[in-house]
This record gives sequence, C-alpha cells and structure tokens, in this order.
Amino acid sequence: MTTQSKREKAQAKQQAALEKLEQGILNISTEADWRQYLDFHSKFYNYSAKNSMLIYGQCPDASHVAGYKAWQKHGRQVRKGEKGIVILAPCKKKVEDEKTKEKAWKIFGFTTASVFDISQTDGDELEETDIKAQTTEAELYRNLKAFGEAQGFKVLEQAYPGSYGVCIYKPDGIEIRVDPLLSVELRASILAHELGHALMHNAEEYKGHSLTSQKELEAESVAYCVTQYFGVAEDQKRSFAYITSWNRESDQALEQFKASMSVIAKTVKAIIEGIESAASTESEELAVA
Repeated sequence: MTTQSKREKAQAKQQAALEKLEQGILNISTEADWRQYLDFHSKFYNYSAKNSMLIYGQCPDASHVAGYKAWQKHGRQVRKGEKGIVILAPCKKKVEDEKTKEKAWKIFGFTTASVFDISQTDGDELEETDIKAQTTEAELYRNLKAFGEAQGFKVLEQAYPGSYGVCIYKPDGIEIRVDPLLSVELRASILAHELGHALMHNAEEYKGHSLTSQKELEAESVAYCVTQYFGVAEDQKRSFAYITSWNRESDQALEQFKASMSVIAKTVKAIIEGIESAASTESEELAVA
C-alpha cells in the first residue's frame, strides 16, 4: 500500500469516527437520553467528551476499556473476532520552544485507535486498586467546599432569596451561597451545580442564564456527573430542558452543543480529580503521622 493510500485510508477512518460522533449527539433528543449519557460519562470521566460519546455509541454497556496490548499487560486477551471500539487518539510530537529551547509535547492532529471493553476479553481478574472509597453525602459536601475554596471561591452556608444556591460575582472573586436549611445531600448537589457555573461561566453569562439555557444545562450536567461518580443520592429532580429545544438542523447549534459537552467533561474531570487528589494527600499525611 502506498503512502498516499495509507493516508486516504486513515482519513476515511477518522471521517467515519466523526460521523459516528455526530450521529450519537443527534440521537440525544430527550432529557432521559441525556441523563443516560451522563450516567455513562460519569464512569468514563477521564475521557474527552468526544471519546466518551464514541464509546457510548458503540458499546453503551462498556465498563472498563483499554487497548489490545494494554489488556495483555493486565493478563487478559481480547477474544478472536471481537470488534474494536473506535476512538480518536492525538498525534503528538516534541517541539522545541524558540525562547526556552525546552521540548514539550504538542498535538498536531488526530488519528483513530481501537479499544476493547473488558467484556470482550478473557484472562486474569483485574486488581481492584483504583476503587474509590464509599463517599457519604456529608463527605462529598465537605470535599466540594474544600475544592471550591482551593479555587479561590468563597463558599458560604447562607440563604439567598428565591434560590437554593447562587454565585455572586464580586470584584475580588466569586462568592457561592448554599441554603443551610437544605438536606446535606441536596446541599452537595447544589454546591456542585454552582461550582460548575463558577468554573465555566463569567458574570455576564451567569446573569443571562435561565432554567432552559445552555449554561444551565452545563451546570446541571456537571453536578449530575459528580454526584453520580461519588455515588451520592440526591432528592433534587434535575432538569435538562435545553436538550429538547436546541435546533438539531443547525450546524452552528451542533457545534455549540459539542462545545458544551467538552466544557462539561473538562469541568467534571477537574472537580473529581481535585477532590480525589486532596483525599489522597490527606491519606498520605495521616499515614506519615
């Protein structure tokens, strides 16, 4: 096969993956569809929004995916005849900075790669080394509060007229208020929601958002994924009203929705990893003590 033919084949695979991605997004037409996707993404939060959707579209029951050789390193073998789950993988190379002369990895494009779910493999049982400890509602609320304060936000248990929670944008930073009379699980949910706003939206965007806006969808989705990941039940009925109203016939609206999916995924990852990193540090300090 010539170099040109290889390039054309690679481009065709990438285009097919992008078409699968867009079709997966367009298939989300109800709030229930979106909630189901968020349930899935909360398990694959460390993947980009694009790859999370690609995996979901091809294998909605996936629980743990890895590449062919990665499974072999874990003592498992992909069964003969199993079809790979196509994802997008970055093409990276080291580039030297003109000023510092230091080399750093830079992404200059994407290619396709295949991963397989554990259900497509046989072999040794996986070592359960990364199972998170059971998190209580009170622990999640405390951890979210600590995370917010580490970002420079002031987090207060203080009622605000007409709202369970609110972000107040001040010249010296963002103040988040949560109604102290709410149950602890609902306080955790509301705080995760407002942290989503504070991390993703500026003052003008926050002021202009409504219950059916794209910005509200982003904050609600972040809170949903975070609480799902930590296994904390909540008594708030979430609304994803924007899902039923965005124009699927508009290329511009599709790109805006992709942007929302991306910022949701990045924010969910930042919160989960921030909390788990702090918990890990705390455990190490207690072990040393």
